[in-house]
Amino acid sequence: MDRTLISATRFTNLVLSKRFTDRVSYPLEKIWSESNKFQPVLFLLSSGADPTSSINELSKKKKKVNCAKVSIGKGQDKIATQEINDTFINGNWVILQNCHLGLKFI
Repeated sequence: MDRTLISATRFTNLVLSKRFTDRVSYPLEKIWSESNKFQPVLFLLSSGADPTSSINELSKKKKKVNCAKVSIGKGQDKIATQEINDTFINGNWVILQNCHLGLKFI
């Protein structure tokens, strides 16, 4: 089990190419400039990756954007729903973390 990621990475590199396993860092400023209120931004993260502080910095830089955070888990679906609804109304952002813990909600 502990070698699955390593083995899958090596296999992908060998069969397809290393470009499929290289880490990609896309500048948040560019992501923000390409997004709009009708298209949410979705980050699929690997172990150890956490863009939260970078997102917080960008929201402060934009000054007009507040950023709520909800860690999905037991009983958090109501809070997440309220935050999402609020962002539709006021144009702020919401970060949903640990979505794997609330797959029914997602």
